[in-house]
Amino acid sequence: MFLDFINLCISPDTTVLAMLVVFTLSIFLVSCIPSDNHNLYRTASLVVTMIPLFWSLWLWVLYDASGQTFQCVVYLSRLHLSFGIDAVGLSLVILTAALFPLCVILMRTYTGIMTFLLLEAVILGSLLVLDLLGFYILFEASLILLFLLIARTPYGSIDAAYKIVLYTMAGSLVLLPIIFVLYSECGSTNLLVLTTAMDNVLSYDRQMLLGWGMLAVFAVKIPLMPVHLWLPEAHVAAPTAGSVLLAGVLLKLGGIGFIRFMIPTVPAFIATVFPLVACMCLASFLFSTLSTIRQVDLKKIVAYSSIAHMALVTMAIFSMSEFSVYSSTFMMIAHGLVSPGLFLLVGLLYERAHTKFLLYFSGLGSHMPVFATCFFLLTCANLSFPLFPNFIAEVLCLVSLFAVHEVYAYVFCVAQVLGAVYAFWGFNRIIHGYTNTGVLNVNVCDLSRFEVALVTPLMLGVFWLGIKPM
Repeated sequence: MFLDFINLCISPDTTVLAMLVVFTLSIFLVSCIPSDNHNLYRTASLVVTMIPLFWSLWLWVLYDASGQTFQCVVYLSRLHLSFGIDAVGLSLVILTAALFPLCVILMRTYTGIMTFLLLEAVILGSLLVLDLLGFYILFEASLILLFLLIARTPYGSIDAAYKIVLYTMAGSLVLLPIIFVLYSECGSTNLLVLTTAMDNVLSYDRQMLLGWGMLAVFAVKIPLMPVHLWLPEAHVAAPTAGSVLLAGVLLKLGGIGFIRFMIPTVPAFIATVFPLVACMCLASFLFSTLSTIRQVDLKKIVAYSSIAHMALVTMAIFSMSEFSVYSSTFMMIAHGLVSPGLFLLVGLLYERAHTKFLLYFSGLGSHMPVFATCFFLLTCANLSFPLFPNFIAEVLCLVSLFAVHEVYAYVFCVAQVLGAVYAFWGFNRIIHGYTNTGVLNVNVCDLSRFEVALVTPLMLGVFWLGIKPM
């Protein structure tokens, strides 16, 4: 009996579904632990988050990188749902499984830990499902948990929670009737069916209608200007673990939506609206970069830089050149390691100073050398310095863009200088300081061994992908 269960779990035909089922049952068992037994449920939660991590590594072993087709596909005939992995989904599944143990370690309350465990289950399901309606349902289910996480009292912000829900729901209400139109045309929302029937069923007008619905919701999630205002507010209101989750995982759901659902199903729409989307990405990149220079909140500085990076990801995806999918995926993975590392350092600094106001920090390098070193390395990675993964990713994205439109690529190359401006200005203001307005005293302690252990996995991932990109 036990051997049959093991074979069911490791078989390529069922391992994806087995991971989701086992992980969901494990969350249920953790929820049965009494909340007053603090050490037990924290330890059990951390062990449970290791299940998708090791399972994702097994999926990595099973995956045949020579092809770009869906693999480990399992079809549930009664629910008309398919689950499987492709190159983009596998990369994001490994990233998600690696970040959630860190988030659970950072959370201290029973409610917060359970919220993150449920979020991981929902996000893994949305990354592995090969059905547009299933993706939509799991995609929207995460909003309820995000609302509870950001609107928490007394530290959260109900305004920021309403912003993220209302912005996303506005796009989702456009997408839902479009999904019904797609079902009436093709008889299914399964991606495997859509990709084979699309050329024979959907006309150009239908592709345009479906494409606008997808763009409305994915542009909010990635996010692009002018529907980006929820992200800085959500980062400021969210706890440190929430910011790590938002930057590392949730923004990537919009990217995988573009790659997995839009490119195969509505290629005519992507080719038609590329000039409009390119202008949106360029405006989003310039506006967010210039806004970053004017920010005084440390979390908003990192949040606006995330908007700039994801604009470049979107531009690379819509270029539909030879390396567009690979370059945008690598950019999402690089950003999913660097940006959570910066948010983690900002959160650790907030625990000491109880403020994120930039003008209150000055000359921390002499008191916190380990923090200054980590902050410097991640700042260099964030501005795409050579030997860091962001540099390789941005070069690949610009190569993809050069293959389609040289002017946009030249503008992006010139605008990269603004990224160095805000990155080095913020670093110099915090670590070195050029005024005597800092209010932090000389007794600010450096990172502890436990905090260094939290940052180290992210740093190792950054150096590994920077020196040996996969």
